[in-house]
Amino acid sequence: MKTALFFIFILLYYYDGYCQGKIYNFNSFSVKIENNTLQEFDNNNKVILDKKFNDPSDYTADLDGDGVNEYLVVDITKQVHGNFFTLYIFNTIDSFYVADSIPSGYLEPYQAASEEAGGTIIVTGNPKFDSLNTDTSESFIPINCWKYENGEVFLVNDEVYNVFISENDTLLDIIDSYYSENSDDCTSTNKIKAAIAAAYANYLSAGDKILAAQFLKKYYHCTDTETFKQNINKLLKGTL
Repeated sequence: MKTALFFIFILLYYYDGYCQGKIYNFNSFSVKIENNTLQEFDNNNKVILDKKFNDPSDYTADLDGDGVNEYLVVDITKQVHGNFFTLYIFNTIDSFYVADSIPSGYLEPYQAASEEAGGTIIVTGNPKFDSLNTDTSESFIPINCWKYENGEVFLVNDEVYNVFISENDTLLDIIDSYYSENSDDCTSTNKIKAAIAAAYANYLSAGDKILAAQFLKKYYHCTDTETFKQNINKLLKGTL
């Protein structure tokens, strides 16, 4: 189901660096993170901004294809079920400020090139689903896809498809592996429910209701299927 022609995951290709202490130079200022503090310096090396983070990593990427890199910080907060990620996007044209921030839950955000969306998209987790994770060994949440243009971030879930299917390829491998080692019953379903919910939500976000229904019929072995479906829809809409 993967279609590499339409999108590829962008990891180190887009990154100028991913370590604390690296200095990033822009036209009228420079920035760096030292001891979990982001500092902005003017051309006279005077500190004009201090911003504290918990456990940050920084890099640059041209999110909107205008030839100018944005500055990005991925901050980590330790939670019961793992690392909670938040992505901060900073404007670097003329002035330096936070254009937007995106909570990503237990999924580390990344960039992908998408022909469907006409450029680079930002992929994050959907933190509304964090509450479904009850096993501290591994966490599962569906994704959201974003675009950055004109200094603003907006959802493009309805414009992309392949990234959701690719995410589900991984989730299906995990779910299949779990069921192969355990019984196909409601007890097993409840133990892997967060992964099932993430995959089902990804199909819905991709706009593929047929695959979503087929998936649930195959993998959800409890009798409360309708309630489960309603809860997933409410989480996607932010009403639960």
